[in-house]
Amino acid sequence: MEILRGNTLKNACVLTNGCPENQLDSGRVKTYLEGNGWQIADNVTDADLILFNACALTQPLELNSIHLIQDIKKQIKDDQRLIVWGCLPKIDPETLFQTHQELSFGEREVGKLDEVIKATTSINEVAANEICRPVYSTSTRHRLRKLDRLPIKLLYLLYLRLTAGNYLYRRDDPSIFYIKIASGCLGNCSYCAVKKSRGNIKSKPIDEIMDEFKAGLSRGFKEFSLLGTDLGPYGRDLGYDYDLADLLTKMVSENGDFKIGLRNIHPLFLKQMINELVPAFATGKIWFTGVPVESGSDRILRLMKRGYSIADVKESIRRLKEAHPDLFIQTQIMVNFPTETAKDFAESMSLFDELDFDYAESYAFSPRPGTTAADMDGRVPGRVAYFRELRMVTRALSHALSNRLFRETALGEENIHAA
Repeated sequence: MEILRGNTLKNACVLTNGCPENQLDSGRVKTYLEGNGWQIADNVTDADLILFNACALTQPLELNSIHLIQDIKKQIKDDQRLIVWGCLPKIDPETLFQTHQELSFGEREVGKLDEVIKATTSINEVAANEICRPVYSTSTRHRLRKLDRLPIKLLYLLYLRLTAGNYLYRRDDPSIFYIKIASGCLGNCSYCAVKKSRGNIKSKPIDEIMDEFKAGLSRGFKEFSLLGTDLGPYGRDLGYDYDLADLLTKMVSENGDFKIGLRNIHPLFLKQMINELVPAFATGKIWFTGVPVESGSDRILRLMKRGYSIADVKESIRRLKEAHPDLFIQTQIMVNFPTETAKDFAESMSLFDELDFDYAESYAFSPRPGTTAADMDGRVPGRVAYFRELRMVTRALSHALSNRLFRETALGEENIHAA
């Protein structure tokens, strides 16, 4: 274990990239450092200690993390310390070691910071409800690498603008009170390496969550966001005394004018709990949920080891929309999974018509270390893969444009009739 030397080192810079869970974990580290007498610096050049929570969900995000580490190392001096933690050290330690040979650890080893900074308040005693805004590499090399993806990037940015009410667009909104209810998952998806970092589900006790929720209400917050790697199996590691449906039932039973967003519920668990979840959604207090479908092809879903069919997803979403017609549903769709055929891809494209998602985050398959999908044959050829990704973003954009035109037309008709 490396220990910071001297007692005068009290300026820290906390950086992160990747998912909202990463950002909340980094917000927790900020709160922890401040509670131990550290000042938070905005720039790495002003910090004695730099803590970078590095994402490695996909190859592009891992490469961005590596470039950020290289950018940081170019700016700091020998007496400044950089610690890399989070998913990257666990998912691809070999690649990280080529750039960073100093201290690194996973999210579940964040308690090592107690020894590093000689903490008087342990990080295990700290919760946080604000996220740390993500940063991304601006190096010339990284920008040049992304030039070939410029059409996809521009379409995606336009898509974000058209769906400006969505969770991704608003997640750094200071009016949102974040609560992390769990980390880890119970899945073994063939393409995902996050479990190497996050591990099996580890749930926060329901009483602690309710204490945080009530504290947010007492501070005047009107919007709450529940975060975790997968919210679906919440509570199953605590003896099945309660689950996500029980938690949401307790939350929506509280008095007050508030709304709740749910980051991601695995469709398998959504299917299992749908009868118990519907009453909580029917209150109208849950405004948003993520349901990562990943593919419209049952064949691909089986290869992904997702554990559900498209028919299962359709029925679950029908039930949720029936309970709460204005519910905002976001999904994730992966293109170019190994052996994906034109038919499989077309089935994923049809999800926009069949399920009418309010927002779809599409991304391309990339092989991750230690996953079974990384060793699968049948990779989609580069040119085909590129145009499938481009077509998926274009389809999402056209769907958003159609929905927006429909809403504005309906609003105009309402105003005419009202006059």
